[in-house]
Amino acid sequence: MAEHQASAPRRRLWDRPTTRRALLAGSATVAAAGAAAAIVGVTMESGGGGGAGNAGVSADEGGVLAPEPTPDPNRPIEDPRRRAAHLLRRAGFGGTLAEIEEFSKLSREDAADRLINYQVIDNSALDGLIAQANFNLTAGRPADLYRWWLTRMAYTARPLEERMTLIWHGLLTSQISKIGGQRSKLMVTQNELYRTNALPKWDDLVKAVSKDPAMLIYLDNVDSAKAHPNENYARELMELFTLGIGNYTESDIRESARAFTGWRITQPVRTGDKVFDYASYVPQFFVSARDHDTGSKTFLGQTGNWGGDDIVDIIMKQPAAGRFITGRLFTEFANYNPAAATIDRLVAVWNASNHDIKAIVRAILVSDEFYSEASYRGFVRSPVEFMVGAIRGLQLTPGNQGVNPGLDRAIKGMDQILFEPPNVAGWPGGSTWLSSSTFFARVNFLDAFLMPRGRAIEIPALPRTLSVQETVDTALRMLVDDNVSDGSRQSISDYAKTVVNPTERAAAVAYLALASPEFQLI
Repeated sequence: MAEHQASAPRRRLWDRPTTRRALLAGSATVAAAGAAAAIVGVTMESGGGGGAGNAGVSADEGGVLAPEPTPDPNRPIEDPRRRAAHLLRRAGFGGTLAEIEEFSKLSREDAADRLINYQVIDNSALDGLIAQANFNLTAGRPADLYRWWLTRMAYTARPLEERMTLIWHGLLTSQISKIGGQRSKLMVTQNELYRTNALPKWDDLVKAVSKDPAMLIYLDNVDSAKAHPNENYARELMELFTLGIGNYTESDIRESARAFTGWRITQPVRTGDKVFDYASYVPQFFVSARDHDTGSKTFLGQTGNWGGDDIVDIIMKQPAAGRFITGRLFTEFANYNPAAATIDRLVAVWNASNHDIKAIVRAILVSDEFYSEASYRGFVRSPVEFMVGAIRGLQLTPGNQGVNPGLDRAIKGMDQILFEPPNVAGWPGGSTWLSSSTFFARVNFLDAFLMPRGRAIEIPALPRTLSVQETVDTALRMLVDDNVSDGSRQSISDYAKTVVNPTERAAAVAYLALASPEFQLI
């Protein structure tokens, strides 16, 4: 088209009298440039972490408001498309317009079942994409690990499977920096463990991760012996993974640490003087009889010659165990303020299902609390959710953008590095996702994402054939549920009219929608 042949020198999309910084600073579409508190006001109602790392939303101190709370926060979301979009964001990473339309026609139960019973969904297209990308997961290059997992999240046909993998990574945490670059593929092994056990019997996953090579190294249990028991894993197992503070004693930590002594993994084969073959290294778990304490141990009121699996079995019989994991999952999917009656109801599912995470997640995803206005847009998007949500929502493929080599660098600037949570408690999340620097890291990501090398990408979800208003309406419908103020809509429309080239216009509109306060919420 003639309009695509711009005269030299060619200007970037944002190099216009109304610049992107001016839009960020003055537009009703986005919040005032500055601190993240001027984007969305957030309050942390309770502890976070996990995959999403979310928090509640409120007014900020700078006069810019997040979506106003409804008079009755317990009222269910009425619009079926908004309801479907909410489900697809929380139980995955967002849906396309076609997926939102499809799920809007389903009952709560059918929609949840379609996401939960993902084993019947063909994911071979993702497998082919991963194979074609040829990521090197054994060479100690974390960037390949980041892109490998981002690709899985962006293009999976089973979004809940990847969502649960991310949740487990944030709860049952390990860090690649502690594992070591040469052994970085052990983090991939752990990641695959969480994917394989995305909706497990909770007891089984906890036992499996207790023997996982990356976890054994990360919390130093691989060196624990009866002469000198290491208490790190025993402590975190109860404090952060299964029971919570106040539901065990220091004596319980010491006694359970004894039960985990002697837990080991085989070492890589030596290929030369102090040189090990890490590329083909597949560690195997075993218990060293010489280092394991076989003495009697009293743990949580029960005495016996307990081993590590016995410790997990005893933990799972504690009333606190059911309340801990059901509460944690509720705050990952729904909101941070579960009523006691809500947790009681989920604990009943825990007991009746023999600790089945699949049953618990389903109970949450069909609940009134999940679909309430209090839950809608009640979380802040983590950087991973921000990036993956943009890719999935705009229907970008690796060919026209997708997970390119720059995304791993961009996500570092937003303060979420996959395989590297800040500590054993995982990511704090919530309001910590947005500071002045991390918000502008998101803005800078959008620049590079939508205008690599100064040229607007083609956006499949916003084809060139759309009119100006159709482009705006479509973008707002698919990215923010069409739930924006009249002023925001008008601001985006006014700017879109100044961009003649349809490809650049689509990128500009996508940029403004993705930088809006509404898109920062999930």
